[in-house]
Amino acid sequence: MSPSVLYEIREPGVVLITLNRPAALNAINRSLKKELANALSRFDSDSTSQVAVITGAGRAFCAGRDLKERADDNSAGIQASASDSMLPDSPYMFDLPQKPLIAAINGYALAGGWLIAQMCDLRIASDEARLGITEAKVGLLPPFAATLPKLIPMTAALELVFTGSPISAQRALEIGFLNRVVPQENLISTAMGMARSIAANAPLSLRYFKRMAYAGLDLPQDQLGRLVKNLYDELLLSADSKEGPRAFSEKRKPQWQGR
Repeated sequence: MSPSVLYEIREPGVVLITLNRPAALNAINRSLKKELANALSRFDSDSTSQVAVITGAGRAFCAGRDLKERADDNSAGIQASASDSMLPDSPYMFDLPQKPLIAAINGYALAGGWLIAQMCDLRIASDEARLGITEAKVGLLPPFAATLPKLIPMTAALELVFTGSPISAQRALEIGFLNRVVPQENLISTAMGMARSIAANAPLSLRYFKRMAYAGLDLPQDQLGRLVKNLYDELLLSADSKEGPRAFSEKRKPQWQGR
């Protein structure tokens, strides 16, 4: 049986994670959920990997929850719970890595597929992609969408959830959910090019700024200021903070150690 998630180190510092249930439009069943969680944990704990790209096999990025599995569970008397779709202290289904994640959205990204795209830091979509939050069409809730108004206008978030209607990649770009829309044939090369640019930078700088940026969505300015100062002082104690200026003065590429 083929794995539901493929994990590939494509080049130094760059990982490609592929959702691999193409016949089911990469729908999230128990197997895919577990394997994707393991892939994200593996990526975050690997000191040699700096950035990961997530994409889907076939014509979909991810069509959301495997509703056939859910229907079978219901028939068997297995009661679903919110914890099937979210963590105890987070509206997301997966622990979010400290390192940068890029979504390369190659087709349908619906419900849980939108979730996987949303948990990525940067999002590039094919011009053929369709994205939507469709849970209301099947009597469910999208826990992850509770945080969506931090990323896009409230009115856009409400329209997506209330109507359940998928939108084009161009519309998703217009509301600020996507960074870029590119032709289908250029999707992976564009995502890998962005990943390559990210991987060339100091790993600690990226990791610390990701923490700062997301904290900035919630913390008042005084608390954010203290966090930023503490993180910056911590960064300035690292070997990489010395290596960068030294490499610049010696006119060579820096050799990052991630410490």
